[in-house]
Amino acid sequence: MGKIYFVLIVLALSLTSFGQTTNNVGKIALSVIMPENIDGLNVSQLSKLETKISQIVTVSGLASSGYNNNFVIYPKFAIFESNIVEGGMQNITVVTAELNLFIKQVDNHLLFSTISKPLKGSGSSKELAITNAISKITTNDPVFKTFIETGKLKIIAYYETKCVDIIKKSDSYVKIQQYDHALGLLMSVPEEVSSCYNQIQDKAIETYKAYQTQKCSELIQKAKTTLANNDYVEALNILSEIDPSASCFKEAQAIAKSAETKVKAEEKKQWDFQMKQYNDAVSLEKQRIETIKEIAVSYYKSQPTSVNYNYIVK
Repeated sequence: MGKIYFVLIVLALSLTSFGQTTNNVGKIALSVIMPENIDGLNVSQLSKLETKISQIVTVSGLASSGYNNNFVIYPKFAIFESNIVEGGMQNITVVTAELNLFIKQVDNHLLFSTISKPLKGSGSSKELAITNAISKITTNDPVFKTFIETGKLKIIAYYETKCVDIIKKSDSYVKIQQYDHALGLLMSVPEEVSSCYNQIQDKAIETYKAYQTQKCSELIQKAKTTLANNDYVEALNILSEIDPSASCFKEAQAIAKSAETKVKAEEKKQWDFQMKQYNDAVSLEKQRIETIKEIAVSYYKSQPTSVNYNYIVK
């Protein structure tokens, strides 16, 4: 028999590993959005510019990709002049350019912060001069840090004003049993929004429990069918998905008793450990929150994730 791998809940959606992705849940993140092309820049230069923007974001303490892509940072890059300066061994091309960065919310097209930075580069060709100008972008420039911090503060202020609306909207999804949508919405609120985050956490737990109640009979029936096929390990796996708050938890425990005697000692030990975690209020709360994050990430993974640059800049 294989070992039992316990999880608190499994959605009907296919869940994969969210180790790194769930770490972004509850954090302010700016997804870097790039155009497919910018006049005068080749693919390599676009890639270098994207890397610079990502570094500007991460140096300021934010993630450069968000799990729900609601807040984005995007550039406009313009080349104003290109002059050839005659030199000794070879002529030098000098370009004057400007980088503009914008922080925007996708849903409502709200612009939160902007910055304009003049650039100058030189090289033996115009292409090399442009590359040189991009390479001179200093990612830890205090001007960029101020730009990011301004955007961050406005994002926090936005959520502070929308807290009640977000909770009400999540309730509307719960009423039609769209629990993953409700939890995805709730988990989009960053931890930094101190005036709202505790309310969001409480509402998320409440929504999760409602989901568990709705899933009860389905999981119980699935466990019974698995037991009938003498797959005792899988039956315990299924039963371990039922939260102690669910209405069928006692029935699940009773069914589990008939499977416990059929598994190996090590597998029984893992089951007992999981039940001990359920009896520890702090551990149980942590498990619930982590599972809620996985539900939220899974929901957004099932949604279209690409953000069109032309749509953003309009």
